[in-house]
Amino acid sequence: MSAGTSGPASLSRMEAWGGAMLRAITGDASLQWSGQTLYRGTTPIPQAAAHHSQVPVQQTDQRGLLDSMGLRLYWSDQALFQAHLPQDPVERMVFELLEQLRVESLVPEAWHGARENMRQRFVNWCQAFMDSGLTESSLGILLFTVAITAWSRLTGHEIPERMADLVESTRMSMASPLGRHWDRLRRARDRQQQFVEPALAVSRWVGMAVRAAQDDAPRGAGGPRRRSSFALPLHFESQSQDGMPVAQSGDSRAWTGTAQSYRVFTREFDREVQAAELIRALQLAQFREQMDEELARSGLLQAGRLARYLQQRLASTQRNGWSFGLEEGHLDGSRLSQLVTDPQQRAIFKDEMQRPVNETAVTILMDCSGSMKTYAKPLSLLLDVLGRALEMAGASVEILGFSTQAWNGGRTRRRWQRAGQPQFPGRLNERLHIVFKDGAKPWRHARHGIAALRKPDIFREGIDGEAVEWACQRLRAKAAQRCILLVISDGCPMDTATHQANDEHYLDQHLRQVLAAQERMGGVKVCALGVGLDLGVFYRQRLAVDLQHDLDEALLFSVAEMLCKR
Repeated sequence: MSAGTSGPASLSRMEAWGGAMLRAITGDASLQWSGQTLYRGTTPIPQAAAHHSQVPVQQTDQRGLLDSMGLRLYWSDQALFQAHLPQDPVERMVFELLEQLRVESLVPEAWHGARENMRQRFVNWCQAFMDSGLTESSLGILLFTVAITAWSRLTGHEIPERMADLVESTRMSMASPLGRHWDRLRRARDRQQQFVEPALAVSRWVGMAVRAAQDDAPRGAGGPRRRSSFALPLHFESQSQDGMPVAQSGDSRAWTGTAQSYRVFTREFDREVQAAELIRALQLAQFREQMDEELARSGLLQAGRLARYLQQRLASTQRNGWSFGLEEGHLDGSRLSQLVTDPQQRAIFKDEMQRPVNETAVTILMDCSGSMKTYAKPLSLLLDVLGRALEMAGASVEILGFSTQAWNGGRTRRRWQRAGQPQFPGRLNERLHIVFKDGAKPWRHARHGIAALRKPDIFREGIDGEAVEWACQRLRAKAAQRCILLVISDGCPMDTATHQANDEHYLDQHLRQVLAAQERMGGVKVCALGVGLDLGVFYRQRLAVDLQHDLDEALLFSVAEMLCKR
């Protein structure tokens, strides 16, 4: 890929074709690129190389990251790599870096753009390393010198002059212990098995040098640090954009034991209610008053700008008659006589007029499990502003929620116990589906229902798969050209009784089955807003947000952009 300029629109488009590019390079149709995280299906693939962490949003950096990831997937045997990966954090970091630089050095000669993107990405990372102040410590300059020397020796790129001057003395001191290993790495770069031995030798030498320096240094000595945002990846946990943790899931043994079909022990106690039925009218009015005061203080009370954005992105065009007397367009037969009488006459054309029409139905589905209680206030404000803006944009808006009527299974679990606790009973709680705002009800008549989200005791446990199925069924019943479901959640499905009687991944498995079925059926776009968590393990289209900070317009527009994306 060729280098390019940065910008929000281009970065948004990059996510769309980034996955396609990776699939083309590797031939792996299951690869997805979303939120600066690589997935195989819905499983995140960690990118642990030092210069792949904290990648800026500039387009050249992002393209360099994508190019290098594609080469890693194509050229690296992950099983072989994992078999030799050291346990020591420093050795592990160096070994990881060397393998990544090895595959980057194998970029085909004809791929000039990709080669330049990766070069620029590494140089930018080196500059950030220098700007952080870490190179002013003995350990920092050691690691920096190893990284940039390995890069130059493997890829053949010259070290920029400003960096070459910085590392010169450290480089000379490493020549004796590492010189022969650099040569072996270069010769073996197209043979991973032969590359392992010198890569381990370099990694172990660096690890020993770091440990020796740490033993000799006085406590607290580490050199100056000007910017705390730069860090070396000495751990390899799965994370998504901005360090947001990624939801983890797994396969269910109970799912296999029930022939991969979802079971419900009994539906007798399940309930679907209007939110206003769960709260006293006086308390609901008080919650609504609180919301209005908070919205006024936040400056988000006016939803017009967001509504205009949504209208432009969601609307389709519809024929609205003809415009006559034009100088271009379709020839208007009724005006040909004018041309006969006046050969200079040009206004003899007509054209169809178009008007924007928004025939979109949007359902927002709120996870009302216990852990979401913490976010009830900011989410109620988000739903209020987003819901009003969508309605102003001409969309039909429905707001739903899901919880349970009891903790730990309630009456359903007690009935299962009386029945002798049969194996793999399936879902084992009293499902509660809540309608905060019906799609047919105008916002001005439904605004009090949103405030019910602030009632603490509606937050219990969460059975996500059935809720997504329910919301999609309601959407499909609407006469809308375009249907969008936004799920808001902070993690995996959680119902204690169901987990204990089946296993912890039983509800996860059902959610994945439901989402796969909805995708096959088509007609409803499903996306997710992860509260403090990247939900990519379940949802292909998703956005992870931190609601510990104040709700702002930027967050609302990010959510709107995800909703509008085709």
